[in-house]
Amino acid sequence: MLKKDSKNGFLYRVINNSIQLMQTKAENLLNPHCQHLSREAKKRLRWLYILYEECGNNVKQAANKIGVSRQWLSKIKFIFERNKRDPRSLEPESRAPRNTSKRNRIPKETEEMIIFVRNNYPAWGEKKIARILWRDYHIKVSKNTVNRYLHKHLKIDPKISEKNKKAWLVKREREKNKEINLKLKYRPPNQIKDYLPGALCEKDMKLVPRIGKIRLTTDGKYRRKDNFYYQHSLLDSFTRIRVLGLVKDSNSQIAVQSYHETKKRLPFNLAAINTDNGGENEKDFSKYLNENNIIHFYSRSGTPTDNPRVERSHLTDDQEFYGQGNIYEDFEEQKLALQKWEYIYNYIRPHQALGYLTPIEFYKLWKKNPEKAHQIVEKYGDYLKGQSKRLARNRKIKKREQIDKLMQFIDAK
Repeated sequence: MLKKDSKNGFLYRVINNSIQLMQTKAENLLNPHCQHLSREAKKRLRWLYILYEECGNNVKQAANKIGVSRQWLSKIKFIFERNKRDPRSLEPESRAPRNTSKRNRIPKETEEMIIFVRNNYPAWGEKKIARILWRDYHIKVSKNTVNRYLHKHLKIDPKISEKNKKAWLVKREREKNKEINLKLKYRPPNQIKDYLPGALCEKDMKLVPRIGKIRLTTDGKYRRKDNFYYQHSLLDSFTRIRVLGLVKDSNSQIAVQSYHETKKRLPFNLAAINTDNGGENEKDFSKYLNENNIIHFYSRSGTPTDNPRVERSHLTDDQEFYGQGNIYEDFEEQKLALQKWEYIYNYIRPHQALGYLTPIEFYKLWKKNPEKAHQIVEKYGDYLKGQSKRLARNRKIKKREQIDKLMQFIDAK
């Protein structure tokens, strides 16, 4: 009766809740950065919590209370403190043998059949090969065994393997390096987009067509740089204040020069910039940001929605500026017109996202009353969520109607 009660009744719940409570305290104290831990590492973390908090760093007393040997608890404590109290150091070591090169795994004939099937179907992976061996030759091997022998006979694409290896090495170096990395190959978190002026600026480049005939090279080839100017747009994500620069060519050095000129017109300092993966945002430009302690975020490849506000401003350029005939062949004339448009965008044009204030008016409001400015941003965010739900609902209804018509057509056939 007691055994059954301890498993299913009140006593079991009390024991389980006490362990969970202790685990929570141990995580808060010894794992403040919420590192992902296995079940065994979490158990060892509880042991160290008992050692430090309940037994006053007395190893013998803690070992008796936990029910492990003093030598084993001392070893865990030594590993934990040697690694500067990193909870990931508590992960158990792998029990797999270090050297298995001389182990006889499968017969030689099976190994030859794996390579035979691979040579006949070079694009097939280990799962398909294992299935073919069992279906056609009644040879039963696991996909891991097939993969092992494909590596052994160099039948795996080395480019893929080297890419994965490089990514793993970069990740390991990033975890070892405790300094802040200012070049982050991922999109910025949503929390900083509407945090403060200058917390995040979105940068992008737009092609500006030149009027006149298409210019060709002497051999009759089309060159893009001879038919376009390049507009560098830098937009503050919170206030929507935007500065524009026009250049004749596109590379990282010119991007640095354009950024250095345009950022002077911003009324605040920049903390982070989000760009796409274009070549103008690498090398010299990335180095310049690092030297000036500016965090550099990157959008995902082929995903303009990671840089939405500056991309939307380019649509405004097409509709309200370039689409109204403001395209010139002369570079200086185009640059002067773009400067006038920048003034209109920041000082005259009302923005729906800012409660129909201009970006400069919104920035001044934030300086006087930050709470009211954030209320405007939250109200527009709620509006966008409602619009998104409405559009999704309409798409579902339209798709359902299309499916109904398709089914009626099939029934008629």
